[in-house]
Amino acid sequence: MVVAAALIVAACGGTSGTGSSSPSSGTVKAPSNLITAGTITFLSDTTYPPQESIDPATNKAVGFDVDIANAIAAKMGLTATIQTQDFSTIIPALLAKKGDAIMSAMSITPDRQKQVAFVGYFSAGQSILVKAGNPEGITGISSLCGKKVAVQVTTTEQDTLTAANGADCSSNKINIQTFPADTDAVQKLKLGAVDAAMDDSPVAAYYVKQDRTSFAIAGKPIAQAPEGIAVDPKRKDMLKAVQEAMQAIFNDGTYQKILTQWNLQDGAIPASGIVVSGNPTG
Repeated sequence: MVVAAALIVAACGGTSGTGSSSPSSGTVKAPSNLITAGTITFLSDTTYPPQESIDPATNKAVGFDVDIANAIAAKMGLTATIQTQDFSTIIPALLAKKGDAIMSAMSITPDRQKQVAFVGYFSAGQSILVKAGNPEGITGISSLCGKKVAVQVTTTEQDTLTAANGADCSSNKINIQTFPADTDAVQKLKLGAVDAAMDDSPVAAYYVKQDRTSFAIAGKPIAQAPEGIAVDPKRKDMLKAVQEAMQAIFNDGTYQKILTQWNLQDGAIPASGIVVSGNPTG
């Protein structure tokens, strides 16, 4: 996908676009009480390439996270269905039983751990995306003071910018502009409506790779943190199955192959990172 096609999928946020895998014989006991029999329904904000987006040619979800979801489901002898959900409402949707799990480049944070349980699967930093040539001379968070910065709402990147306004930029605050979809934020930068955008580091790198005439990355990634597959803590069998399946694809090399396919080896976690965190007792 070229970046222009990726930007088109912003309109898909909050729709019912899906992608699914084919089942195989499972080695992990499948959880009970699935939203739809025979498939794990993963909620995902599909506006975040290369981790999850809608391929406009097929209208199906594609990406690193999608391939991990498919591999995990296959270990249980199930299919995986990717159900598009806005990121700002994705945890409430999970707890309202609109999906079985969340697979959506979700950073594991203390606030989120109070609501859901996580199984670790990836690690990502945050990067500042700027116009090609970096005309504003941005080098890091402190150089965003007084500038307009686009970001997807309710993300850890928004948290980072908000924290900067209470510290480095307290006397010359960042003008934080939030958008429901990450692709909307990136499009504002491309149009010159903002000075920068903030994204997970693999997402920012993807946009630069796809369109070097429009985008560049300013400075080095910051705030490297684990991402997790979120599960309702009351669904202990689902949590156990996801953890065991993730461990299984790590052990048989599937995880490493998917990382390589998407050129995301820098985000690999060790086996010790595949742990349940959060509040598994509900």
